Amino acid sequence: MIWCGAAFLWGSASFSLYAQDTTPIVRIEHRTGSSVELIERLEQASGWVISYSSRLCERPNITLSAEPQTLLKYLEEIFNDCPFSFLLRENRIILQPLQDRSRNFTISGFVRDSLLGESLPAANLFDYNIGKGVISNNYGFFSITLPNGAVDLNVSYVGYKPGRRKFNLQRDTVIFIDLAPNLQLQEVLVYGMESSQDLTARAYGGYVLPMENIRQTPVLFGETDLVKSIQMLPGIQGGSEGFSGLYVRGGGPDQNLILLDDVPVYNVGHLLGFYSVFNTDIIKHVTVYKGSFPARYSGRLSSVIDIKMIDGNKEKIRSTLNVGLLSSSLALDGPIKKGKSAFALSFRRTYLDLFAWWIQRNQDETSNYFFYDVNAKYNYDFSLRNKLYFSFYYGRDKYYTTYNSREVEYLDSSDKSIRSSVEDNSNIGWGNLVGALRWNSVWTNKLFSNLTVTYSDYVFFIGLESSNKVNDTWESYEQRYLSGVKDYSAKIDFDYYPARAHFIKFGAGYIRHIFNPGIDIVKRDIDSESPTDATIGDLYLYGGEWNFYLEDDFTIGKQVRINMGVSGALFRSGDEVYRTLEPRLAVAYSPVKRWTFRSSYTEMSQYMHIVSSSSIALPTDLWLPVTDRLPPMTSQQISSGIDYNPGEKRVYSLSLDGYVKRQKNLLHYKESTSFFDYSTEWEDKLTLGDGLSFGAELYLQKLKGRWQGWTSYTIAKTTNTFPDLNDGEAFPTRFDRRHDFKINVSYNIRDNIRAYGLWQYGSGMPVTLPNEKYYTPNLPYQNTPSELQFAEDFGKYNDYRMPDFHRLDLGVSFTKKRSRSTRIWDVGVVNAYGRQNPFMLYFSNDDGDEVTSQRNLKQLSILPIPIPFVRYTLKF
Repeated sequence: MIWCGAAFLWGSASFSLYAQDTTPIVRIEHRTGSSVELIERLEQASGWVISYSSRLCERPNITLSAEPQTLLKYLEEIFNDCPFSFLLRENRIILQPLQDRSRNFTISGFVRDSLLGESLPAANLFDYNIGKGVISNNYGFFSITLPNGAVDLNVSYVGYKPGRRKFNLQRDTVIFIDLAPNLQLQEVLVYGMESSQDLTARAYGGYVLPMENIRQTPVLFGETDLVKSIQMLPGIQGGSEGFSGLYVRGGGPDQNLILLDDVPVYNVGHLLGFYSVFNTDIIKHVTVYKGSFPARYSGRLSSVIDIKMIDGNKEKIRSTLNVGLLSSSLALDGPIKKGKSAFALSFRRTYLDLFAWWIQRNQDETSNYFFYDVNAKYNYDFSLRNKLYFSFYYGRDKYYTTYNSREVEYLDSSDKSIRSSVEDNSNIGWGNLVGALRWNSVWTNKLFSNLTVTYSDYVFFIGLESSNKVNDTWESYEQRYLSGVKDYSAKIDFDYYPARAHFIKFGAGYIRHIFNPGIDIVKRDIDSESPTDATIGDLYLYGGEWNFYLEDDFTIGKQVRINMGVSGALFRSGDEVYRTLEPRLAVAYSPVKRWTFRSSYTEMSQYMHIVSSSSIALPTDLWLPVTDRLPPMTSQQISSGIDYNPGEKRVYSLSLDGYVKRQKNLLHYKESTSFFDYSTEWEDKLTLGDGLSFGAELYLQKLKGRWQGWTSYTIAKTTNTFPDLNDGEAFPTRFDRRHDFKINVSYNIRDNIRAYGLWQYGSGMPVTLPNEKYYTPNLPYQNTPSELQFAEDFGKYNDYRMPDFHRLDLGVSFTKKRSRSTRIWDVGVVNAYGRQNPFMLYFSNDDGDEVTSQRNLKQLSILPIPIPFVRYTLKF
């Protein structure tokens, strides 16, 4: 009876919309403002209380009629896009949307860059009226289902001005939302309420890196470097100074899944790791996961770095030229068919070899080095629902030496004397070749699919060529060593939006791995007669990996967001088949405005690993699969954190994380053996053990003002335990850096001049050093006198620590904009105060005598002095 009475009462009140208007006549002086401001003025002028539903359409700027009129007439002007019914109670008016809110409609479409037309992945969309949101996928596509009526859709993306779309939803709607880059616009005023529980701001602890910030970070010789920017995040280290390795929460460099347009990249270093292989001029979006891993990612234990290349401008040609001290690059993108297809292309090359050639000219012995890389991408829009993408990357490094140059004379097959110049040479090189073909389809306004076929080929090679005179004839000799890993893969991914509170992803794929541990090719040719060609160690290891995943990202009310899923894999290596099922769970809870509490549990498995001959990540490291004797590596990680998300007027953001990670079946060389021990099979050289990592991370950002920047601090501990090593006792890992502090700041001196600086500090890394050196004479054999022999006794593994690391890098950027181009000069210095940070420690004798000399512990520094840099950038 109560509900019937209420329904009758409301129905009568609704009818009063068409009856006589009994509200008071109102006169207000200030007639312009937002919906909220004008309603407050009407309440003050009329003495009435105005209650209204949040589902009514609010507007940022309204001008009311000048003539005095009733309160109801003014309210109809304010909500002219949203018809309403009303209920009168003494001096109170209650407004309710007139539409039937029982029906739901779907809003779908793409989020794009307003200037370039580039899709924006991982953009946040949030409806203020009902407090629900969604994130665009890797291709900028989104879908959200809302009740019909007033929609207040807010869109945000890192590095872009927020956007807002308000309209009356009466049917399924397809829209394109274009956001303007932050650095391209003057400050604008955005009206409206701020969300108190916007849980889509940060995806469970993942980091989205703005590319403009990466390009403005001071690095060695002025070369912008994506990997070194990632090293600046809390919980991530770069290993030795200057190298592009990644050691995430105690994991090794092989435990990082690095994807370039969905294709794994196995080696990310140029110049022996001093530079990364990624040209930032063609990179659009980078997401880093190190704690909570969505189920769609698998195959590595420590991190996922998802890198997306730009698609290309569909409206006009755009280009960027960078000139640095060691290399230059050119990036070009633009339309092939306006509005339908576009391309993106970049080329980068060092000119170290040109400098070396000039310095070493007229010398008999020379050394040289070069690297280059090429990125390319093509896309074509067949329709709003079907798009084609093709991505390509090729990079190569080569170091070579020539020696023994000489003039020779020999007889050819007709006994004719021929003079020629010959020289011996050796070389070492490595390179990546990756490609991806993808087909996007929007099946319905709630179902999106992406079909991907990829190819990846990483190769490392060593070569030697020499000529010798044997019995008055010239003999040429060539030997090449090849190693690498090759992948063929196909997968399909689906994004499904069944309801406004759920975002489901699922998919499956297959990868064919071909591992090449090493092949020797020997060629011999004596006066072009009876040539020989032999192949030694022609061994290939194969692995087939099936994988699938299912994840659901959903919200409960306005305060709780959950991502849960499962990833499964089946890996076949020889006759052995391994199966894993990995649960994933992440929860974000926002009980109060701007504060979010996060927690996650993740299990991961890895079916391949690096067999390394060095304490740093080098191209000589070999990728090998699991076998029936070496099971997959596994990890379990629990991570929790707190985020403070600022509103539009606030300038600081804060994140605090803690984690515990356990790893099993880690690999390490046994004592007294190494990669270069050829007496045993490679599996016999390795032993299995466990790892334990735990730590806390702080990340603080200042987002606005002349002074901007961020600081991070990490305190962590990582130990390994191997039954066959260190007497079975736990020992710190090679890159167990207990304290790690970084601060990156910039100051806008003027509109076109910006100064920036980066200071890093890290406690000393563990190192294994001998405790003593002793004499071990050899007894004479067959009247041959013995030589003095010395041996060293090592104590515990990694029982000593290097000196602490710290370094200051400074730079200034000068920008000049012209009508059709922008010129940027960056000048600065790396290691400004000349800190000699340790790269490695070694013992040296002070007078060269093994018996009587005093041994001294010394260090080798890679960057011992301040190194200036300059970079010129031209955009047109």
